[in-house]
Amino acid sequence: MKVLITGGSGLLGQYLNRVLSESNTILTLYNSNSGNCTDYNSLKIDLTDQKKLRSLVSEYRPNVIFHTAAISRPELCDSLPENHVIDININSTRALAELCDSYNAKLIYTSTDLVYSGDRIRSAAEDEELAPVSFYAETKVRSEKEIRDVFDNYVILRTSLLYGLGFNHSVNNFQMMFENFRNGKPVKLFYDQFRTPLELNDAAELSAKLLTPEIKDITLNFGGFQRVSRSELGEMLCEIAGFQNSLIIRTPMNDIPGLHIVRDVSMNTDKLNSLGIKQKSIEESLRYILDSFRE
Repeated sequence: MKVLITGGSGLLGQYLNRVLSESNTILTLYNSNSGNCTDYNSLKIDLTDQKKLRSLVSEYRPNVIFHTAAISRPELCDSLPENHVIDININSTRALAELCDSYNAKLIYTSTDLVYSGDRIRSAAEDEELAPVSFYAETKVRSEKEIRDVFDNYVILRTSLLYGLGFNHSVNNFQMMFENFRNGKPVKLFYDQFRTPLELNDAAELSAKLLTPEIKDITLNFGGFQRVSRSELGEMLCEIAGFQNSLIIRTPMNDIPGLHIVRDVSMNTDKLNSLGIKQKSIEESLRYILDSFRE
């Protein structure tokens, strides 16, 4: 299968490059940083250049476009010109959906768990009312609608908090926590935000199972099956890795000025599991991360 990956140098994108290339022909795209893209068939491109994008898709003719590229940090979206964020996060998504429709390709799009309301008493199912509290999450809601308005050959993944060790320039909060624990440094971790985190390699492995043409016209909660706070995730890492639990400083979200407060965006993943796609537990994933780190 021919797969085109956008955001190939991103946190998830670099894992997708590694995993999807094992059984597929990939072309992975990047813009500023190349990451591990240059280890594969890759191309530097600005996705807002729709003329070049159309030419690329027309020439490559992918079976699937896996669209992960976005301005994905809420605080960065807030600081940039609104039109710039809309152009990258929404308009490029609409353009890719239209290209998929024109060239009979499937679109797999990474949305976010932050589209849900943070004030619930249960984990969100896919039909839950959406209530984004940040501009970033709003662009994801709008992008989801753009895709559905164009065609039905899509999979929308409402991606949870992704954790693990990033490749090259890609570093996430989990990795910074891990390095601080290794060096005996304390880490502030939220105790009052709950999510269903998914390890990066597991996310890429699960993504490979979604390439099949039979899975389409569907929106999926794409996360783990365990609801935890960031401080609980840190505690689990300390226990498995043998780090000092006392290094964790349990912190409320209110302590961070300007933070978009989202208390609970944990997700119900029964729909994902009904497709025969099963996630690893956090404990299994943490052991995988530690084993990979030691190699």
